[in-house]
Amino acid sequence: MNRPAAGIAALSLALAVALGAVGAHAIGADPGARDLWRTASFWHTANSLGLLALAALWPQMGGRLALAGMLAVGVGALAFCGSVYVQAVQGSAPVPMLAPVGGTLQILGWLAVALAAFTGRPRAAGG
Repeated sequence: MNRPAAGIAALSLALAVALGAVGAHAIGADPGARDLWRTASFWHTANSLGLLALAALWPQMGGRLALAGMLAVGVGALAFCGSVYVQAVQGSAPVPMLAPVGGTLQILGWLAVALAAFTGRPRAAGG
């Protein structure tokens, strides 16, 4: 297991749960804002779980490509989910095109992880 990655994924999951609770109690009655918050919360949780799984599978597939994928997923999730969370509260995106760029990074990151899984060699124990 990649312990630093597992720790970051677990912290991200804790934040996803906390932000989900905030959204349930603090987002107003506007259905559009609630839908945006739910979307951000869902993808925040999904990507955090994926990163936790990748951390657990690290000995079987770690390497530069998997690390690049992991970083792209993390940065992409931060950009996408963060932008959508802010949009739910403010009514507009903080930076135009940040959510689509973040979503694209997530997709490319998971594709890099898939490629690493198909082409990588198992790492030595503890790697």
